[in-house]
Amino acid sequence: MKKLALLLLLFAFPEAYALPRQAREQRLQPRPADRPRANANRRAVVEEAVYAFYVDQFQQQAEMSPDVFVKVLPLVRQFVRDRFQIGDRRARVLDQLRQAVLTGSSEDDLKRLVRELDLADADFQSNQEKFFSSVDPLLNARQQAKVRLIQIMADNRIRQALQAVQNPARQD
Repeated sequence: MKKLALLLLLFAFPEAYALPRQAREQRLQPRPADRPRANANRRAVVEEAVYAFYVDQFQQQAEMSPDVFVKVLPLVRQFVRDRFQIGDRRARVLDQLRQAVLTGSSEDDLKRLVRELDLADADFQSNQEKFFSSVDPLLNARQQAKVRLIQIMADNRIRQALQAVQNPARQD
């Protein structure tokens, strides 16, 4: 995508190619106003990748008929979407809590932030329970068990991938 954008820029503004390298690089850096859009695009890509991962795992392991699988897909999409929203909220509150501790905020502020963090954690659990209660009526007991195993495995793999991205030096 970035390469395509760069090629379009070069064709649209041929004078950009004639600039010294450093000036060209500075012009191509995202401006502060572009960062929220870039972050939103990255988040959408990651969310879609997680959804695709779940779909792939359901196809390979859950042994669902095609008609049940089609009914489960929108539930999986909603589960992933809600999970990302809750995760974003939790990360914001966690950052605020860290900042509040570092700056010596009041007891009331700390208590409020702790409550908000606890609510986000409860919403995370509630989202998972809602997903299972929506999917379970469509599945037999074996499939229900497999869905839970897929959920645990997916969480572990996603966590490992995030750790690998966040701490590349720790990889053996």
